[in-house]
Amino acid sequence: MVTATAKKANPITVTAKTATVKYSKVKKAKQTLTVSKVLTIKGAKGTKTFTKKSGNSKITINKSTGKVTIKKGLKKGTYSIKVTVKAAGNSEYSAKSVTKTFKVRVK
Repeated sequence: MVTATAKKANPITVTAKTATVKYSKVKKAKQTLTVSKVLTIKGAKGTKTFTKKSGNSKITINKSTGKVTIKKGLKKGTYSIKVTVKAAGNSEYSAKSVTKTFKVRVK
């Protein structure tokens, strides 16, 4: 007989940051930022996925790595990007999603 046990809550925590990119670089070519430049993620159990919810269309986020790409030609300014980080969980922990807004400053 198999008895199902309740999974523990996923202890993921996400903190948003502000990343700064030089306009002189964005003017010439796209720029990429690692996820650690815009978000601090701790305690995630299971595979993480990233989904952009809102923000400038010239700023994208890779679904599996979280890498942020700033497309060539983005004007100077501060841009807010809302993203959902989902930790898929595992045999011991349930899945959990956290939505945060990070900022990209082009100056």
